[in-house]
Amino acid sequence: MAHGLLVKNDDDEVLIDSDFKHYHFLGKFNHTSVTQIPDIMEGGIANAAQGSNSNKGMQNMPSKGEIYKYTVSVNGTTPPMCFVKPTSTGSSAPFTGIVLTKQVSTNWEIWVFQSTVTSASPVLYCFSPLSQISNSTSTTHGLKTFDSSGGVTFDSRFKPLRVVGGGNITSPTLAHTGSTGSGYTASLNVNASNVSTSFTSQSSASDLIYYCPSIASACQEHTFSESDSGFHSWTYYAWARGDVWWCFYRSGFRIASTSSFEVNYGVYARGHVYEHVVDSTNVFAGLILGAITGGAYFAAAIAAAIAAGAFTSANVDGGNYLPYENSYRNNSANAFIISKASYYD
Repeated sequence: MAHGLLVKNDDDEVLIDSDFKHYHFLGKFNHTSVTQIPDIMEGGIANAAQGSNSNKGMQNMPSKGEIYKYTVSVNGTTPPMCFVKPTSTGSSAPFTGIVLTKQVSTNWEIWVFQSTVTSASPVLYCFSPLSQISNSTSTTHGLKTFDSSGGVTFDSRFKPLRVVGGGNITSPTLAHTGSTGSGYTASLNVNASNVSTSFTSQSSASDLIYYCPSIASACQEHTFSESDSGFHSWTYYAWARGDVWWCFYRSGFRIASTSSFEVNYGVYARGHVYEHVVDSTNVFAGLILGAITGGAYFAAAIAAAIAAGAFTSANVDGGNYLPYENSYRNNSANAFIISKASYYD
C-alpha cells in the first residue's frame, strides 16, 4: 500500500505531492558581472593598392546585446530554477533569456542574455529543492511533507513556488528575413516579427517573473566577392577580394502585457572575415573567389581569432561561434512559466 500525501485542485491538477521535490524560494540575485561575446574580425591586406578598401571593419552591423552573469549560492547537483524579473515590460522592452547554466565549485553560474544594452539589468528569482536550501524559521505552523526516504519535499513555511500562468511559445524561424545586404554593406539586423502567446491575465505586468531558457538560435551571413585586372602604375596587376559578414542570434523573451508573452531574437555575436589579395602580374593564377568566401582561408582565420584569446580576455566561453549559413537551430516550442514577484519579496 502506497503512503504519502497528494493534493489536487478542482481541475484535477496536482498541487502537492509528497513524492515530488517541490521547488522553494532560494532568493533574489543581482548580476556579478556584465560582458559581451567579442567580435570575430580577421582580414588579409588592410590597404591594398588595387581593389576596394570599403568596410573592412564592422560598419553597418547591428548592435549586440549584453550578457549578465549571476552567481547563485546553492550547493547541490540539481540546478536552480531561475525566473527572470525583466528590466521593463511592454512593446519596447528588451528580449531576455537564460543562455547558460553551469556548476562552478559549490555555486551555480547563470548567464542571462538581453537583446539591448540598457542602464537597468534583470534580477533573478531563484528556486531550489528544500534539500539544497539552508533555511530556518521560528514559525511552528504549516504543512510539511516527506518522501519515503524521510527527505523533506514540501514546507509551506519556506515560500514554495507558485505558478500563475504558462504555456508554449515558438521562436521565429530566422532572425533576419529578406536581403542580407548589397556589395560591401551588410544588412543583418533583427527584422523578424515578434511571436506572441497568452496566459492567464494578471493585475500587473511589472509584478511578473518568468522562467523560459533560451533554446533557439539563428545565423545569417552576407557574402560578397569582387575581382579585376588591368594596368596600374606602369604594372600589370590582378586583384580579388572576398568577404563574409555574419551575426549569431539567440532567442529572448519579454512580458508584453498582463496576459501576453513574446519571443524574438537579439544579436549574440558578430563577425567579419575577408581576404584581399593582389598580384603584380597580369596572370590571375587560379584565384577562385568561391574558394575565398567559402574555403579553408576563412575557417583558418576564424580559428586564429579564437586562438588569439579574444574570448578568454572577455571572460566568456570560446564556443563554436562560426557561421553556419543562413539558417536556424533548435527552433521548437519553449515551455514558459509565469509567477509573481510579490509572492517572494
